[in-house]
Amino acid sequence: MNSHLLVINTKEEQDFIIQNLHNRKEYYVGLSDPEGNGDWQWVDQTPYNASATFWHPGEPNNQWERCVMLNNPSHRSWGWNDVECEKPHWSICKMMKIHL
Repeated sequence: MNSHLLVINTKEEQDFIIQNLHNRKEYYVGLSDPEGNGDWQWVDQTPYNASATFWHPGEPNNQWERCVMLNNPSHRSWGWNDVECEKPHWSICKMMKIHL
């Protein structure tokens, strides 16, 4: 299967995705900062647009947290949080359409 972690480019995309997520789970998306220098990159090479991001207030906040998860802490609002890539979380993947 040809798939990769999800890339979120717009608020509409994020709103669509979160409709089906469990409030108590945390989900990796396809955004990372491999070098820990603030150079965020999408897995599909889509340019990172800092003005179209959905970070929780105060995030990103640690250079050693190089992966991004989508979560809803305290059930207030969904947003992005930078986390250590080794932590176990659910993942949201995008797969190419299959024609049968």
